[in-house]
Amino acid sequence: MIRVMVIDDSALVRRIASDILTEDPEITVVATAAQAEFALPKLDKEKPDVITMDMEMPGMGGLEAIRRIMATRPTPIVVLSAYAQKGAELTLQALDLGAVDFAQKPSASLSGGLTAIAQELVEKVKNASRIVFPQPSVAPLSAPVAPAAPPMTRAPARPPRPPLEYSGDTECELVAIGTSTGGPVALKTVLTMLPASLPVGVVVVQHMPPVFTKAFADRLNDCCEVEVKEAENGDAIRPGRVLIAPGAWHITVTKFGGEPRVSLNQSPNVNGHRPSVDVLMHSVAVEYGSRAVGVIMTGMGRDGADGLKELHRRGGHVIAQDRETSVIYGMNREVVQNGSADEVVAVEEIAGRILEALRNRVVSRKGI
Repeated sequence: MIRVMVIDDSALVRRIASDILTEDPEITVVATAAQAEFALPKLDKEKPDVITMDMEMPGMGGLEAIRRIMATRPTPIVVLSAYAQKGAELTLQALDLGAVDFAQKPSASLSGGLTAIAQELVEKVKNASRIVFPQPSVAPLSAPVAPAAPPMTRAPARPPRPPLEYSGDTECELVAIGTSTGGPVALKTVLTMLPASLPVGVVVVQHMPPVFTKAFADRLNDCCEVEVKEAENGDAIRPGRVLIAPGAWHITVTKFGGEPRVSLNQSPNVNGHRPSVDVLMHSVAVEYGSRAVGVIMTGMGRDGADGLKELHRRGGHVIAQDRETSVIYGMNREVVQNGSADEVVAVEEIAGRILEALRNRVVSRKGI
C-alpha cells in the first residue's frame, strides 16, 4: 500500500483528495492536516510514502514546509496547484525546493467533473511513490517547530555552476530536448550551463499545462545566459535561443523556406501528451537528421522513444540522462533500451556533452 498524507487548509479539498486516493486499492491516506505546522510532527509516526500539499496555507506555508521536510525527512511531495498564474509561480518554486511533481487541485466546482483530475492525481501519487530519497541523520520532525522563515519569492538569480564556454562554429544546426516528471529542475541544470555563445538554437518539450510553461520559461530566462522563451507559432530558431513548447500545443520544426522556425498545432495527444516529445523529435529527424542533437531526460512513460529512434537512424546524436540522476527513469530508459542513445550521462554532464557533440560532430550524408 502507498501511504499518503494530505496537507491542505481547505476541509473540502482534503476530503475530495482523500476520497479520490482511497478509491484506488493501492493507496491509503494515513493522515491529513489543515496546516504544515500540524503535519510535520506526524511525519515520523505515520511515515507517508508520498505527501500531497497545498502551497497557500495560513502559518508556515507550503514552501517553508517543503524546505523543512526535504532537509530532515525527505519525502516525495506532489503539489496540489491551482492552474493559474500565481499557482504556477508557487509550484515552480516548490519544484526548485524538492517537490517532485504537481497536479491540479481537486474541487467540487470544476467544470466537466473530477474524472480526469482524479486520474491525474492517482497516477502522479503512484509515480512519486517510486522515488526514494536518502534519509539524513538529523533531529526528527516531531521536534518543536521553530518560527517560519519568510517565504522565498523567486529562485536564485544565478546557477550554482557557471555556464560552460563555447567558441567556433559547428555543422550541427539544432538541439532538441524532451522531458517530463523531474524535468523542471533537470532543465534548469542543463540550460543554466549553456553559454550565450551557443551556436545553435534549442527547442524543448516539457510536459506541463498551459500557464505553467510561460512562467517556467520566464524563470529560466532570468537565470540563464541563453535566451529562454515560451514558443509562439512561427518563432525563429536561432543561436543562443531556447524555445519551450507551450502547454496544450505540439511543436514541430522546419529548416526550409528561409530562417528555421517552429510551428505549433493542436492535433490529438500523442502518448497521452500535448506537447509530445515524439512529435518534436520526428520533425527534427525529418528536417535536420544528422545535423541535430537530441536529448531525453527524466520522465514517466515512453514519449520520445520512437522519435529519437528515428533521429538516431537518420544520423542524429542522442544523449540520455542516466538512471542515478533521474527523478523517474522512464522516458530516458526507453531510449536507452531501444538502442537509440549514443551516450548516457548524469544530468550535470549533459550541457557539456551537448557542446562536445557540437564541436566534434562529423556530419554524414546519411538521412539528409
